[in-house]
Parts: sequence; C-alpha cells; structure tokens
Amino acid sequence: MAAPTPQQPPSGGATPAGGPAPAKKAPLNLTNKPGEPAFQLKLDPGNEVVLTWTKGVSSHVDMKITNSTSDWHSYKVKCTDNNIFRVRPPLGFVEPGKTEIIKIFLSSMSLPEANRHFFALYHKKCTADDSKKQPRLVWKSDTKPDGVVRLLAVFSSNATPSISGAIPDEKTEGSKMDAVREAKKEDKKEEKKEEKKEEKKEEKREEKKEEKKDDKKEEKKEEKKEDKE
Repeated sequence: MAAPTPQQPPSGGATPAGGPAPAKKAPLNLTNKPGEPAFQLKLDPGNEVVLTWTKGVSSHVDMKITNSTSDWHSYKVKCTDNNIFRVRPPLGFVEPGKTEIIKIFLSSMSLPEANRHFFALYHKKCTADDSKKQPRLVWKSDTKPDGVVRLLAVFSSNATPSISGAIPDEKTEGSKMDAVREAKKEDKKEEKKEEKKEEKKEEKREEKKEEKKDDKKEEKKEEKKEDKE
C-alpha cells in the first residue's frame, strides 16, 4: 500500500490552518560597525525616528542635534530611501554649545515596511573657518567621521478609511502622487540654487584673498622703491 501523499500548502506560499506561524523578520542590527567611533553629539530623539504616515500626504518630524563639545562639528544625515524620505538640511554645522534643527520628511503612497528603514548620522570635528564654507567641502570621499549612529525609522499610520467605504478615486490618488513628485523637483531646484549661491560666495572670498595678496605685493614693491631712493 502506497504511503499517503503529503498535503501540499495552498498556492501563494500560505501556511495551512494549524500549521506553524511564519517566521518573524529579524530586527535590524544598527550597532556601529568595527572601527566606527561612537556618536558624541546629543540627539533628540536619540533612539528611533517616529514618523506619521498618511497616504498621499507629506509629514515631518524635527530632530535636534546639540553640540556639547568645545569644538565646531559638521554633521551629515543619510537615509535608506531618497524616494520617500527628505532630510533638510542633510549637511550642516553645529557651533559649540548650540543646537540645530534637522527636518525629516516622509512622502509615500503606501505605508513603508516596518523594520527596514533607518537614518545614519555622522559628525566630524572642524573649525570656525570651515563653517563659513559649504559643508560638503568637509565631507569628501575619504573623510572619516568622529562619530556615527543609526536610528531606526518607525511608522505610525494615520490612515482613516472613508465612512462610505468607497474605493479612492484613482485620478485623485494619481494627482496626489504627482504633487509629491513636483514637490521633490522643487526641492532639488532649491538645493541647486543654494549650492550656486554658496559657490559664488566662495569665489568672491577667493577673489578678495587674491586682491589682498596683490595689494601686499604692490606695497612691498613701493617699499623697495622707497628704500632704493
């Protein structure tokens, strides 16, 4: 007598009733990698970033970064998905004893997957003169940070279903998505404008330095002429 054929699970990978529960996704390991120094500045929030999600609506949370050291520091913030997150500003400076505000925006048409996204923050000791330049000049490809931390992104849903239970209009949802895309385009334009402004300022500073050098050279020439006479 042939052995009974084992019952196959339903199509789509579903587990039959009474079967073992699907394995839970392991939590993200956000501890510092070997060689990465601990974050030395103060963050609020300091453990995780809680963002409220509403379909088609952009929301944001403020993060405070406080420099309790006696030195200037430059910071950098990176996210796991530039399509749904925006960080303003992603680069900046913090004066000793001062606090700066970083805004983290969420714009997504679907609730982001839990236990997947995080924000990485880095800081680097710099000088007061560095703070007068563009922060991206501090963060070169070979720059090693003085502190690193990664914060988990946690999402709370603020989605409220309609009372009538009607299916959302696809045109309306599409318009919302278009609005999100347009907002991101405008942000990129503003970033480019700011970068150009900073570049022009830097060029003017360099021009002034060169002018001062030329003036000093002329002064020395005049002094030498006077000495000869």
